[in-house]
Amino acid sequence: MSETKRITIGKICRVRGVKGEMVVAPLTDDPDRFSELKVINITVGEITREYHLLSVRKLADRIWLKLREINTPEEAKLLVGGFIEIEKEQLIKPGEGNYFVFDLIGLEVITASGEKIGLVKEVISLPANDIYVVESGNKIYNIPATKDIVKRVDLAKGVMIIEPMEGLLEL
Repeated sequence: MSETKRITIGKICRVRGVKGEMVVAPLTDDPDRFSELKVINITVGEITREYHLLSVRKLADRIWLKLREINTPEEAKLLVGGFIEIEKEQLIKPGEGNYFVFDLIGLEVITASGEKIGLVKEVISLPANDIYVVESGNKIYNIPATKDIVKRVDLAKGVMIIEPMEGLLEL
């Protein structure tokens, strides 16, 4: 649904070592995907620049990156706080029944009986299941992202069909 061209997959936290290596907090469900990349974009403030990956190492919950264009800690420090982005075409396709959050934002939510509920404005990730925050005028609905409730997502048509349990849509 979204017209996003680049997707943020990490944030540069700090510099490591004397060769300009950087420590990254992954912002993706699949941190291993960093090792498959050759080119990334880094956005710091309003400036985005392309960089080439020389090495990627995963340690605990962080990723260590070495970029061809960065060779000193001083150069790397300028990128701390920056966001690592990839082109939408570089994304790994989600499995059946899984969707990128940016694709869900803006979907029209309709009940199986045809009642229009509103638009997906936010997705909240929780341990048990995600919650779709759906807005309609001044009403906000929290729709659990479960197979019992969400019956179909049609990205091409921009709709999500739900079968709400009793009381879900009452304020």
